[in-house]
Amino acid sequence: MPPSRILDSHIHLWPSTATQPTNHGWMAPGHHLAKRHGISDYRSVANVKRSSSKEEVEEENPIPVSFIYVETDRYLPSSTPEIEEERDSDEEKRRKLSKWASEPLSEVKFLRRIVEGKPEEGDGFAPSDAAWMKGAVLWAPFHLSPSLFSTYLQIAEEVAGPALWARVVGFRYLLQGKAEGEVKRLVESEDWLQNIVSLRDGRGGKGWAFDVGVDTHRDGVEQLEHVGGMIAEVRRREANSGGQGHVRFVLNHLCKHRLPLATPSDPTFVRWRSALTGLAADTSIYMKLSGALNEFDDASPTPDTVQSVIEAVQPFFDAVFANFPGRVMFGSDWPVCNVGGPHGEQGNWKFWVSVVEAWMEERGFEEGSMERVWWRAGSEAYGVEG
Repeated sequence: MPPSRILDSHIHLWPSTATQPTNHGWMAPGHHLAKRHGISDYRSVANVKRSSSKEEVEEENPIPVSFIYVETDRYLPSSTPEIEEERDSDEEKRRKLSKWASEPLSEVKFLRRIVEGKPEEGDGFAPSDAAWMKGAVLWAPFHLSPSLFSTYLQIAEEVAGPALWARVVGFRYLLQGKAEGEVKRLVESEDWLQNIVSLRDGRGGKGWAFDVGVDTHRDGVEQLEHVGGMIAEVRRREANSGGQGHVRFVLNHLCKHRLPLATPSDPTFVRWRSALTGLAADTSIYMKLSGALNEFDDASPTPDTVQSVIEAVQPFFDAVFANFPGRVMFGSDWPVCNVGGPHGEQGNWKFWVSVVEAWMEERGFEEGSMERVWWRAGSEAYGVEG
């Protein structure tokens, strides 16, 4: 059954003016993604007709699609700003923070132009495109002291303006690609924990979500296990504080396990599944069905048929739906899905939609369960209208 609508919970955008290594440290010259990716480009691929994977019956009106924007890991000149907290004035701290985080703040300015309908050359959107973006997950320096973290959020809010800030639904600080021992050090630090707990007070008491980006494929499953320990500590602090609400955690990309699975007894898979089981009882944790097209290893390129991909992701889908019932959401990871996707820039988004749709049909999902994946779970996790 085709979806009635889609809330794509994970896409990235950047203008043509942000395609250099000085904008994104990972965007080396000649990189596959080193070009503009705007809403107009997304709209050209996110155009799904009202047809079933079993019945090719098209109607004139495409399925409504909206999205959650997720930060793009903008360039930072150093891991921390050169601030002396005991000596620098508040004004000096703001100046140094703004200079150090100039690229993440440029990202905020780009998003502000979107919601205010004021495109500049190379932005890749029309003034009427703002409605496509239901929410934005921004970068924030969770590793800094609570004082500097709070100051950064104040700066970001000023740069964003009221229209964009009202659509900020969460924050992310990528934990993938860190040096050995760094993730454990980060998520167990007092500064990090205080900053995470503070998210529940955002959005006028509605709370901001925290998007979790770990890579068990390349960094090992222990990073996910460290995150599990961090969430447990956050819950302990929330309970002890007597406040209302919990920080919502949204796990990205199935936590990026390597595909395909050689055997169900694979030690990494067993630990990955066990780590998720340890989080299952927490109803404020969600999982994104996203990113899988980039996790096939070099020896097994991404298959180009829906059924072959379903066979590869089946044990992972089974695990996440068992552990997070009603809390699994669709995400495309566009345009990053084009790095490993087998159907080119015009076909990978629709291909992943077809994979998710066909898998749910094979599993006999009822309409209500499908709708939760397509848009309701994402709407709930981020506190937006689907």
